[in-house]
Amino acid sequence: MKKVLYIFITSQFLLSCSVNKDINAPINDYISSLNLKDSDKIMIIEEKINNNVTIDIFKGKTFYYTGINKYIKVEGVNEPLYDEINWAKMKHKYENKSVRDYWIKGNYWTLKDFKHQNIIFIKQEKFPNPGKYEKFDFQENYKVFSFSDLIYYKHKKYAVFTIKSTTTDYKDIDTTSILILEKIKGKWTVISKVGDGIYR
Repeated sequence: MKKVLYIFITSQFLLSCSVNKDINAPINDYISSLNLKDSDKIMIIEEKINNNVTIDIFKGKTFYYTGINKYIKVEGVNEPLYDEINWAKMKHKYENKSVRDYWIKGNYWTLKDFKHQNIIFIKQEKFPNPGKYEKFDFQENYKVFSFSDLIYYKHKKYAVFTIKSTTTDYKDIDTTSILILEKIKGKWTVISKVGDGIYR
């Protein structure tokens, strides 16, 4: 009886891990596209970036130009991929109305979310900030990532998420972009990368 119970619990755990990885397939396919070996160590910030960041970068900004008496959309995703109706649907479904902070506390990335298993997780506040001139020497140099949750767009034809990336050597994880992916030949593939438009 104990053996049957153990097998059941183990199978349920493995199933839940598999489900998590399937849910995060676009992020996992992106990581796979980096051609990492199983032995390659990466670091991931535990806190997720707020989906509101993704939604805002996707839209970009609109400015009024007096010379032509017209509002012009700048930055963000270009038409025809961007359209106001589908963006509004995305915003309605995925906007985080309860949390406005940049980093989401209490809902962390874990190893079961990823196919690549050689991962070190670190809290965002613990990751060094070169602007503070703090001393923080990692023993190895490896890639560092921070992700938002996935957002699907245009009836799940596209997957979108925010990404920050750096290395433990460089340490600066300030640059923010969104990746837009489309499923091509069974794999989620990046078709566009759009920055947040902030000059640093």
